Amino acid sequence: MRKADEQGVALLLALLVLTLLVALILEFDAEARREYREAAAFRDNFKASMLTRAAVQAARAVLQQDFFRDKQTGEFFDGPTDLWAMPIKNYVIGDGLLSAQIEDERGKLNLNDLAANPGDDLQRKARILRVKRLFELLQVSPDLVDALVDWVDQDENPEPAGAESVYYQSQKPAYRAANGPLQALSDLRLVKGFTPEIVERLSRYITVYPLEGGALVNLNTADPLVIQALDPAVTQTMAIEIAQGRPFKTKVDLDRIGSFQEIGARIRADYDVKSEYYSSRLTITVNESTKTALAVLRRDANKGESSVQYLRLY
Repeated sequence: MRKADEQGVALLLALLVLTLLVALILEFDAEARREYREAAAFRDNFKASMLTRAAVQAARAVLQQDFFRDKQTGEFFDGPTDLWAMPIKNYVIGDGLLSAQIEDERGKLNLNDLAANPGDDLQRKARILRVKRLFELLQVSPDLVDALVDWVDQDENPEPAGAESVYYQSQKPAYRAANGPLQALSDLRLVKGFTPEIVERLSRYITVYPLEGGALVNLNTADPLVIQALDPAVTQTMAIEIAQGRPFKTKVDLDRIGSFQEIGARIRADYDVKSEYYSSRLTITVNESTKTALAVLRRDANKGESSVQYLRLY
């Protein structure tokens, strides 16, 4: 009887040991799988980061190829039918897939124009009114432009609805007005009254490139609201008519838009049909890892080569 009891105890001990071994093996397997997934995710994330930088070079190559095409045809204009304007979707690059969209930054109003040529009061007032018209068209308070002017101009004299360093030093944390050009659109969030929602609403229609301002608006790529903001005499119908008539190969071609001819003669120094500043929004996917980037490129008008003016990885 004792022998049978001992055998039963031994069997129970063996089952207990086996159960513990199975539990340990399963725990080890789960931990190994978890570490493998983390290692794979780290690997894919690293690959995506590296490929994102490579994708910027791909965007530069597209812009140069477009330049060569223009050189062959002898037609130097930039519009929605150009090679660079075509979206890239799921293009294989290394171990990842690239999706990209290049936009013309000169199809937008440059906020740094508000600080350009400070000695010319007439031009300064015209630029301020132009930006205020755009804000009104977008249903954003034009008073915010005063705060923007104070942020980019070099003095500490506030505009009627503006704010200089005295205001910003009262904030927590305290800081000073830049009194210089905006370096990126994200800087707008530092300016009085510019909430993330307002910045998002404006982002399609405004730019900060070139940083020194003074660039002409490309009517081949500008949104009708941007075209309408150029002059108070440009109506919504006229702006849409211009957008529908694109691409224009030369500035003179815009004169065929009959209703715009007289206005165009007045503001011809403010618009163009070509560009050299572009932004490229890039997305790289490697398995389950995704990286995005925003690159701003300046294309040389003589060689077609592009230099990176700004790069942000997300």
